[in-house]
Amino acid sequence: MLVRLTVKNLALLAQLDLAVPPGFAALTGETGAGKSLLLDALGLLLGQRADAGLIRHGEALAEVTGVFTPSLTPKLHILLEDQGLSLENNELTIRRQIKREAGAKAWANGVAVPLAWLVQVGECLAEVQAQHSAPALLQPAHQRTVLDAAGGLEALVAATAHSYGAWQAAQGAADAAARACQAADAMQEVARENLQLLDSLGYSAGEEEQLAAQRTRVQFGAQLAGQLQAADDALNAERGAVQALRIAAKQLQHAAKLDEALTPLASQLQEALVQTEDAAHSVARQAALGLNEESLEAIDDRLHALKTAARRVGCSIAELAQQQEQLKAQLTGSAELGAVAAAHAATAAKHAQEFKTACTALTAARQAAAAKLVPQLQTALRALLLPHAEVAVALTPLPTTAWGPQGAEGVQIMLAANPGSPVQPLQKVASGGELARLLLALKQVFYANLPPQVLVLDEVDTGLSGAAASAVGAAMAALGMRHQVLAVTHHAQVAVRGQTHGRLLKQVLDGATTTQLQWLQGPARLEELARLLAGENITPEARAAAQALLAEAQGKQAA
Repeated sequence: MLVRLTVKNLALLAQLDLAVPPGFAALTGETGAGKSLLLDALGLLLGQRADAGLIRHGEALAEVTGVFTPSLTPKLHILLEDQGLSLENNELTIRRQIKREAGAKAWANGVAVPLAWLVQVGECLAEVQAQHSAPALLQPAHQRTVLDAAGGLEALVAATAHSYGAWQAAQGAADAAARACQAADAMQEVARENLQLLDSLGYSAGEEEQLAAQRTRVQFGAQLAGQLQAADDALNAERGAVQALRIAAKQLQHAAKLDEALTPLASQLQEALVQTEDAAHSVARQAALGLNEESLEAIDDRLHALKTAARRVGCSIAELAQQQEQLKAQLTGSAELGAVAAAHAATAAKHAQEFKTACTALTAARQAAAAKLVPQLQTALRALLLPHAEVAVALTPLPTTAWGPQGAEGVQIMLAANPGSPVQPLQKVASGGELARLLLALKQVFYANLPPQVLVLDEVDTGLSGAAASAVGAAMAALGMRHQVLAVTHHAQVAVRGQTHGRLLKQVLDGATTTQLQWLQGPARLEELARLLAGENITPEARAAAQALLAEAQGKQAA
């Protein structure tokens, strides 16, 4: 509930420090006395947009502070945790400040909070219904929410939302894996063809360099052959270098036997002979090989095949072997992607089935809740003097593509206000007075088991007759047994049912107009009820009627 409301420099409210009573509090006053300012003040605490025009003339800022003792619902608990807050002595103090030049700021238990957060918290603290506003209850999405709340289906709704989230996450992973598979499949055929090409090519590392060297040999074959042959002749001929070294080495060996000082030179010459013989052998072999070289055309064909393959697979010739291994890995990875995609698809299908099962359970529970709700609504409407009104709760299956965290159907409360008329959506058939009473009936039924909260009703009884207003007052009093109800009214039949009754009075003090609120008791309340009945010219008859109303209301409260 709202425990205390403090207002400073908000239009006509120069300074107001108000202890707000529990139960049903009726608020009355003359037109223009500033009854709506209390709602503006409360609206600021609930996250409504701040307008610098609300600041009292001549002042730089306006400030509103509200102390609530809220029901700590799971939603409110999460919102408090988001800002690192907790209730202090079971209280939540919200302060909103508006400055002409610096905009608006908000604090919760002394901690600065963003407006979006305040809006969400406001939904946990209070609900405001005005005669000319568009009540949330006219929206099908909200009707589904209140049906779930009235039926105690929060756990089923939470389970459905959780299973929907799990399904969507799994389906997202499955879709991503499927796209990866499709992309891999599109590339797989090309990769397979490229791998077959490289496998058939039989490339070996360093082959390009070998072919280039071989091509040089073939291209200059005659010249090389002549040079090799000349070198072979010079080394291996009968009077060649090898034969000359042999003779010299043998002679020097003989000389070393005669003169030991020549031994190192003999060894050196012998070593030169060995190296020269090896070189001569190699030259002779190369000269012989030159006669068996491949043709230049064959070498060029092989080099062309290597270059063509490299260009096709997008690498250099030297990288062909590496590319071949990468293609093998790619094809293996494609097969693995298929297995991963199949696993993700199976998981998504499992979660989809779990979500459908949750939806089925929620649908059945909603049908049962609606069946129980309709007769209760009919009873409440009869008590509000709508004896011919007929109510239905329609559950409309949604297409599968529209299923979501709230389930598989839309919920719409239907009304036939007059006999013989078909039931239609609320917003199409309910007049202002009928709609106000219907919403009260819905609140009586829907809110019976909800955690206590603040309900603000702004002139929702406008246009009602005395009997209908009396029924509305009784409904507000019934709501006040569980919730805190603040109702701005012009009807004595409504105000008299308030557990407390406050009057807003406009006064001129020191040349400035200001509004004050007085809680009325005894003769003061009786006088205000008489004013509501008769207007400004209060007659003895009006006072007597007010006394009768008050006695009747007190009797009903006692009963």
